[in-house]
Amino acid sequence: MLLRHSAQYLLASGLPGLVNFLAIALYSRLLSPDEYGRYALVIAGIGLFNVVFFQWLRLALSRFLPAHLENPKLLLSTVLAGFSAMVLLTGGIGLLLSYLWPDQTWKWLMLLAVPLLWTQAFFEISLSLNAVKLLPQRYGLINGVKAISALAIGAVLIVWGLGSYGPLIGLLLGMLLSIALWGRTEWNGLSHRISKSLLGEILRYGLPLTATFALSFIMSSSDRFLLAWLLGEGPAGIYSASYDLGQQTLTMLMTIVNLAAYPLAVRALEQKGMDAAQEQLRHNATLLLAIALPAAVGIVVLAPNVSEVLLGISFREDATRILPWVALAILLAGVRAYHFDMAFQLGKYTMGQVWITATSAILNVFLNFWWIPQFGLIGSAYATFVSCLLALLMSAALGRKVFVVPFPCYEGLKIAFSSLLMGFLLCFTLTHQGFYALIVQVVLGCASYSTMAFLLDIGRCRTKLLQRFI
Repeated sequence: MLLRHSAQYLLASGLPGLVNFLAIALYSRLLSPDEYGRYALVIAGIGLFNVVFFQWLRLALSRFLPAHLENPKLLLSTVLAGFSAMVLLTGGIGLLLSYLWPDQTWKWLMLLAVPLLWTQAFFEISLSLNAVKLLPQRYGLINGVKAISALAIGAVLIVWGLGSYGPLIGLLLGMLLSIALWGRTEWNGLSHRISKSLLGEILRYGLPLTATFALSFIMSSSDRFLLAWLLGEGPAGIYSASYDLGQQTLTMLMTIVNLAAYPLAVRALEQKGMDAAQEQLRHNATLLLAIALPAAVGIVVLAPNVSEVLLGISFREDATRILPWVALAILLAGVRAYHFDMAFQLGKYTMGQVWITATSAILNVFLNFWWIPQFGLIGSAYATFVSCLLALLMSAALGRKVFVVPFPCYEGLKIAFSSLLMGFLLCFTLTHQGFYALIVQVVLGCASYSTMAFLLDIGRCRTKLLQRFI
């Protein structure tokens, strides 16, 4: 079931992922580094507000809906009431900030950011609802329509001269179109009745996670604001484009696995007990590593050509140096969030994640202040890598005291060996540059890694294939 659902989410997320790649390539060519920097900073700010004010609703929905599948209306009504309250709160904060901000350009960007925040929050809650209900086709349809329409509208608006406003308006209209067509069905016909006891349970579960994810967001995105403050909006734009390349690849792949894996782990725990949940977690981790580790190695090795093909000329030189460190940091963050942090979520001690993430976030900010003046853009990448490594080690060590999350050490060694061998082979292709060379390099990497995975029987893939066809 894990492989089948992961494959379905891969198909469902493949088109949006490709569109997001195209968006980075297109926007980094149509926008100057300063304009891209303003666009990236608005997206980062919206992301932070989304995490702080709305993420607890999405996380609680993912955790508690499996226990309310037969009668979900009360839970959905409670979630919708919480969402409405957060809309009023964030609307007031947004209007106040835009009124007090002295810069006219940023004043209008903040006013645009408020409805964009609300739309993105509801869009992500709707996506989570479909993921928990194991509906990958509908998930992909909603996400695909948003990605395609946002890029098309955003590119047209940039060409018309709207600059940083273009991709932001495109994203807003793309999400609204997707929600209007396919994202509102589950919310129709809900009553205004809420459960105070259920709301209390959601708050107790979700608020510590909100703090955790807010601190995680600070760890992954504060560097953009610090770069803009210390070096200017242009360097922040260059760094953001480089980071987005790694994130759109690795985070997308790991998210696909988690979309399929997390509901299965929760159901196993709720319906079959701890032993079944731990076995499911072991399978989940094997698949997560088998997909994410070779992708990270490929990005590290092919960073020069990836930057050459996918980024505008003003972004490429710095991206070549930044991208490998960003890829490794995202890998570490994903393994922590999608595997080791499951101990705190399944054990219902989400407060434990707060202390881990707070420590690494403080370290990240401190290192950025230290290393950006010393090393420039690459200093932020160093800081992100070190803080993500610390967070992973702390989560692995402390999480075992809450809920034992098994790690597939033997399978992990086989995956690491296969990935490093693939990277070694790709090193011989680095003299070739350009789009077609990158396609060949990706195909060669996939073929070599798949061959080693079959020979070493990673995740019993060879055994299952032989049983299926022989």
